[in-house]
Amino acid sequence: MMTTAIAQPDGSATRAKAASMIEAREVFKTYRLGRVDVPVLRGASLAVGEGECVAVLGASGSGKSTLLHLLGGLDRVDAKPIDVDAANHVTYRGRAIEAMGAGELDRYRRTTVGFVFQFYHLLPELSVLNNVLIAAMVAHGRLGYMRQSSDLRERATDLLDRFGLAHRLKHRPVELSGGERQRVAIARALVNKPELLLADEPTGNLDQTTGASILDAMMSLRAETNQTMVIVTHDPATAARADRVVKLVDGKVATSG
Repeated sequence: MMTTAIAQPDGSATRAKAASMIEAREVFKTYRLGRVDVPVLRGASLAVGEGECVAVLGASGSGKSTLLHLLGGLDRVDAKPIDVDAANHVTYRGRAIEAMGAGELDRYRRTTVGFVFQFYHLLPELSVLNNVLIAAMVAHGRLGYMRQSSDLRERATDLLDRFGLAHRLKHRPVELSGGERQRVAIARALVNKPELLLADEPTGNLDQTTGASILDAMMSLRAETNQTMVIVTHDPATAARADRVVKLVDGKVATSG
């Protein structure tokens, strides 16, 4: 089985334990703020193997969320600097995300990737169950959802049950605690059985005990399904739950181990 080398600052390399599912190779990203260009990623590289859980650790502004957005197709890499000899692309199972057309990229974001964000993004007018099902409706379209509604509803209910929310199916988000809202957001991200779960500070808004219980639930489900995960965090305790920790410093991978 082919493995992927990740360059280290000392010139050595570590290798992902399996063939790469998703890989960023020396990617660059700069944002324009007013008249100022703000470089965020300056040639960052990351390869994630099938079934691997990788934590991306770094301080605020180090480029963690930007890297996650590139992996998930929510943003695109910049053209590489003229004076830099770098690969500068993101690939999913060998297919460059930058080469995907609009329809293919949309399908990738809707069905291949599940996103968990720090701020939940639940729809306040929908019940807990329907907040989870909305992802399935978007992914399958109206007719596809109608054909599979029974199975999808059963999966959504099962996920919420596993996350301790079986008694909350008809509640609105405003009636939930922060930890409960994040559990709903995770169930929503998983309802379509994505191959890749991308979580951006999933416990950042929660107290330590609640955050630990959220991670327990995620890791329990991962152990059963071999879910591939990339978790962005600034918390070393959260990062320690992963198979491997990647540290971003000034837009580059400083350590990987």
